[in-house]
This record gives sequence, C-alpha cells and structure tokens, in this order.
Amino acid sequence: MRHLFKNKAVRDLAWAISSSGLLNKSITVSDVILQQEYLKFEQTLIRLDKNPDQLIEFLSTKNTRRLGHYFEQLVFFWLKHSERYTIKAKNLPLRTEKKETLGEVDLIVYDEELEVYQHWELAVKFYLAQQCNGKTTYIGPNANDYLHLKLNKLLTHQCKVLETLAGEKLLKQLGIDEVESKLFVKGCLYYHPEQNYNSMEFIHPEHSSSWWIYSKEADDFLSNDHQYVLVHKNQWLSTPTQPTTLMGKVECIQTIHKSLSKSPRSLQLACYKNKVLVSQGFITKDEWPKLIL
Repeated sequence: MRHLFKNKAVRDLAWAISSSGLLNKSITVSDVILQQEYLKFEQTLIRLDKNPDQLIEFLSTKNTRRLGHYFEQLVFFWLKHSERYTIKAKNLPLRTEKKETLGEVDLIVYDEELEVYQHWELAVKFYLAQQCNGKTTYIGPNANDYLHLKLNKLLTHQCKVLETLAGEKLLKQLGIDEVESKLFVKGCLYYHPEQNYNSMEFIHPEHSSSWWIYSKEADDFLSNDHQYVLVHKNQWLSTPTQPTTLMGKVECIQTIHKSLSKSPRSLQLACYKNKVLVSQGFITKDEWPKLIL
C-alpha cells in the first residue's frame, strides 16, 4: 500500500484492493486492473482516513461478524465508488425449482471498459504451509480447511453455478446474456522457518507471506528485544490496531501456553520492536495439524 492509513477499516479497505492475490490463475481478477483501480481510489481512501464516518456507517449496517463477510463488504464499498465497475447483483442464493440450494452468487458486476458482465467469487483465506513426504500442503490455522480443496470447490462449483438451469434463469431475470467468472481471492500464506517447500504453480509468486511455529519452539524463536500481542481474527486483514499494552517474551510465552491449553485454535501473534510492527505469524499446538475441531 502506498499510504499508511491510520484508521483500521480504511487500512483493511486499501488492503482488500491492493494486496497481492493468493492464486496464480488466469481466472483471477487481473492484478494490473486492481492496481489501476487502487490508484483511482487512493484519494477517496485518504479522505476516508481523515473522516471514516461514511465507511463506518456502511459497515455498521451490514453483516460483518465473520471475517469473510467483512471482506465482502469492503469489496462492495469500493465497487460502489468505482467508475469502472457497476454492481448488478450480490449475495444471491441460487435454488432449484425444488428449492434445493445450489449455492450463493457472491457478486455480478458490469465492467464498463471491457463492456462485459463478470461473476466474481470472493474469498479471503489464511493458510499454513506444511511439508510432508516431499509435498507442500496449505492448511488452515485450525486444521479444518485446505487450500487445494477450496480452490477445487471455487473452480468446479462456485464459478460454474451460473451454468446451471437455475443460474441461467437468474441471468435471464437480470437481463444478462453472457457472463464470465472471475476469482477475487486475497489472504496470506505462512511458512515454517525450518521446512523447505516446493513451489506450487497455482500460488501467486508475489503472495503475502509470513511465518508459523509450534508452541514448543516459541522460546527459541521469539526475541527478548521484541514485544508481543495476540491478534484477534477480526484484525487479520491489514496491520492490526496499535495495541495499548504489549507483552515481553516471558509473559507472551506464558499467555500462549495458557491459551492453547484451553483451545486447539492456533494463535496469531504480532511482534513489535520499539512499538513498531516487525511481523505477524502463527503459533500452533505441538500436535498441529493432527487436530479435529
């Protein structure tokens, strides 16, 4: 991002547009287009950072409790102000004549420059890379989600849902003859410092990345020169809100072990030096990913 925005929601909005995508696929929304759109939107972001009331009010009237829903609403807010894209429909449930649910259409936009309708599937994901038997697998922090399975579902189901009879009926109702599907997937991948990974061709070469470690490695990995804070999931998109209090190494390790003893959920940790953010990464239980949630 070109600016260090002070307001967290504004930072998240800027991140949703300008951060690198996770996937290296021709079906993804073009990085070049997104960077162009960010530059067009940058002055609006600067104004919002000075007075974020419009953005805060928009988000307050929407379902944003889950991180994925929050991410969607940020994208919708941007598109409402875009000169290139016009929202035609969003969050439309798709059902058969027997009322069986086929899925939800995240977003249909009209691209004014290309003069085409596009169906966008939106997702924000965070995965930890695990190397096993010479193969790299990307696993969700809580070991209940896998990147290759998510990608397969996006490509074989969610991107094709408008090709069904119910989808064709919906497009007819919207007055759309043709639509092309696109993926809009953002997030971050985390790598263990002691593992060697294979490059996966479907991963964006410039994707956002950081570290993860097992809890038993925290004492060796963490530095006495740094201060720490646990980061709640609603803070994961862009850099977290500056904490009012920070923990030293000893207190941090005690807090990690206490938290992981109560829950199998992996913890995101932000590391600071002289109150400046140095990095963010994940601490997992020592048994990860052999967890059942």
